Amino acid sequence: MNRTLSSLAAGLAITIAGSYVFISPLLAQQGQSLIRDDMFISEDTDSFNPGLPVGAQFPPIRASYLGREITAVDQFIRDKGVVFIANRSVDW
Repeated sequence: MNRTLSSLAAGLAITIAGSYVFISPLLAQQGQSLIRDDMFISEDTDSFNPGLPVGAQFPPIRASYLGREITAVDQFIRDKGVVFIANRSVDW
């Protein structure tokens, strides 16, 4: 009888532990979906303007590249476009 009860208890413990291992990620995923549900908005209604819209003409610039002054980014645009990142130096 003791052997049967200990086998039953061991089987129950293994079942509970196995359930926790497989259910825990599912519960965590459900919790993340609660956080993500309202993450995106359908329309941008604030007044912040992060930059140029797609397809807009790039404004004139004045910069130094390889020792010469450039005023347009046209020479850098290739078949896949160009990414332009401006960073002001701390040494103005």
